[in-house]
Amino acid sequence: MSVIAMVSARSEGATTSALALALASPRPTLLAECDVVSGGSIRNGYLYDSPLHDDGPLDGTVGLHMLAQADWERASAEETLAPAFDQNLRRLDASNRRYLLPGLTDPRQAASLATTWPTLADLLQVTAQQAGYDVFVDAGRPVLDKGRLHPLLAPAALLHQADLVLLVVRARRTSVVAAQPMIDVLRAELGTAGTGADGVGLLLVGQGGYSVAEVSRALQTPVMAQLSWDERTAGYLEGERARPRGLDRAPLMRDARSAARTLREWAQRRRLQLQLAAAQARHPAVAGVLQRLTQAQEAGPRG
Repeated sequence: MSVIAMVSARSEGATTSALALALASPRPTLLAECDVVSGGSIRNGYLYDSPLHDDGPLDGTVGLHMLAQADWERASAEETLAPAFDQNLRRLDASNRRYLLPGLTDPRQAASLATTWPTLADLLQVTAQQAGYDVFVDAGRPVLDKGRLHPLLAPAALLHQADLVLLVVRARRTSVVAAQPMIDVLRAELGTAGTGADGVGLLLVGQGGYSVAEVSRALQTPVMAQLSWDERTAGYLEGERARPRGLDRAPLMRDARSAARTLREWAQRRRLQLQLAAAQARHPAVAGVLQRLTQAQEAGPRG
């Protein structure tokens, strides 16, 4: 139902947060691992030695880079990437309701995706709007270049078309300071195209010296969701620890369930606002009608 992209200014747990949201959401989910600098960690972490591999290999023959190859091999503009997209999805759990598009196996593959990102962005929106999935995009740490997203080392097209773009940040001074350049670029660039500056928010992870209000005020950006951080659960999601007992009740997973619902509501409200704005642009007179209806509602019943 929505496409939510997550980025970070440094290693703040964006991949782990995205994985927790994808596993905890009550709706069908797709996690697209699109970190061009250090992506592909889920195949070598959470899904390493997974019994779910019976739906296909999870090695270098599958993943995001294969979409770039399929894009290059298309014989005509009429062919689509949908078959390659489908062939490179792998299950995240045994429910058949949660899927992963694995990331790159080598950062040097990033340049080959330059012309593929826009098509992938369209496929992710179709997955959300027509198939009814909540799509989470792990966009990692996009490289900045002269105050903009780098043309090759950032999946800019995915961020432009996402319903929400969340900067993952910790509640401590060092994290907030490091986040400032990234949030400035996101708000400036997305404010002029695509998502829009009001579609940029914060995902606050863990506790620290700063409150939610202080983080929001420092970065002039709303905190749209918050996740607890417990090392046992995070270690399991990163493939470093065995599955802990009571995983579903763990603070990180409990918060992820709540955050997934909250973020979906944010995304749906924004989608409605954008649809209304588009309708008003096409039919300017509707603004006057809406104003009169709003005034009548505020005035209350007559007599």
